Amino acid sequence: MSILGLGTDIVSVARINDLLQRHDERFLNRCFSQHEIEYANTRGLGRAASLAGRWAAKEAFLKALGRSVTHIPYGHVEVVRSDDGPVTLKLHGRAAEEMALVGASGCILSISHEKEFAIATVLLQNS
Repeated sequence: MSILGLGTDIVSVARINDLLQRHDERFLNRCFSQHEIEYANTRGLGRAASLAGRWAAKEAFLKALGRSVTHIPYGHVEVVRSDDGPVTLKLHGRAAEEMALVGASGCILSISHEKEFAIATVLLQNS
């Protein structure tokens, strides 16, 4: 296995909360999958923190890939929970295409929260 890319991003939960207050449905539908929105809606007061973690994961993926949101829409990068708990990335459209172009066969995702911040790290690897 070799490492092809590494990306990390940190997001303020207050920033996401502000975006939700100003642009709720428009922001959600532009940046998150229906599954991500449904999961965040189950988090109650932790809704903004959940979305901040997912936003950080999308940004970390783009950084690991060496691309920007102008090349890959946020909606093409989806954070999903596995049955046993850990989160992973499910790639769609341009995200999956770009991953194949760089020769990556998989990625590892870690998301953490600490009070007012969410941080995510993505490691791209090939077999």
